[in-house]
Amino acid sequence: DHQPEDIKCKCAFTGINVNANYAAEKHRDANNEGPSAIKAFGKFTGGTLRYWPKDRQRPKPPLSSLPASDAVVMDLRRKLTLFDGNCAHAVDKFTGERFSLVFFTTKGYQKIGEKDKAVMKKLGFQLPTPKLMATMKAAARDAYG
Repeated sequence: DHQPEDIKCKCAFTGINVNANYAAEKHRDANNEGPSAIKAFGKFTGGTLRYWPKDRQRPKPPLSSLPASDAVVMDLRRKLTLFDGNCAHAVDKFTGERFSLVFFTTKGYQKIGEKDKAVMKKLGFQLPTPKLMATMKAAARDAYG
C-alpha cells in the first residue's frame, strides 16, 4: 500500500534494524535472504555506504581480497536504497549524528507460523513470498550490475 517511489519493485520485509551512530565494518549479512532497503538520517558528513555488488561468487572470497575499486558508493540520505546485504558492504566513517533504518528478511521467513502471519497481516505487514523474494533479489542485483 505504501510502496516507496525510490524502489521500483514491490517489497516485503520481516525485520527493521535501527542504527544510531554506527559505522559498520566491511561485512556480509549472514542470516538474511539478501535484499535489504536502507535509508540514513541525521546531521552528519561522510557515512556513505560502500557496496560490492559483484561479490556473488561461491565460495565467498575473504573480505580483504575485494578491491576498493569494485565498490559502489551510495549516499543513503538521498533515497531509500535497495541492495543485496549478502554482498560485502560497509559504512564510511562519519562525523555528526547519523541514524539508519535497514529493512531485511530473515532466512527461514517461510517458517512463520499461521497465527503469527495472521497477526502481522492484521497489523498491516506485507509478508514476503518466494516469488516476491525472487523479484527483490533480481531488482537488487540489476540495480548495480
